Amino acid sequence: MESLVLLATLILALALFTGPISIVLTSKIFWNYSIRSKPLWVFRRIIVATISPLGMTVALFLIFTQIPITPKLFIAAAFGVNVAALKREFLRDRSWKKIFKIKSEDPNGPTGQS
Repeated sequence: MESLVLLATLILALALFTGPISIVLTSKIFWNYSIRSKPLWVFRRIIVATISPLGMTVALFLIFTQIPITPKLFIAAAFGVNVAALKREFLRDRSWKKIFKIKSEDPNGPTGQS
């Protein structure tokens, strides 16, 4: 029975802690430090590109299982943090509007009616 509790704890920890670890690895401090060394840069990118999708997969699995709502909210937040970390790693220069091709100058919208 203890091994089942340990497995559940590890799965929940994987979902919850991969996002903050990825955010830390994509922070400006680590980004600027690792850009000086090509092997360190590649290693950091491989780590982020591995643990973020893994955490997102486990988070999606846990969101669609029958667990109480409070852990689901934490897991949904962890999923969002993993998405933000991947965006910071690979699309740092682009805004969310450009990624989703959102045009703010809609001639039929509120700004076009005045």
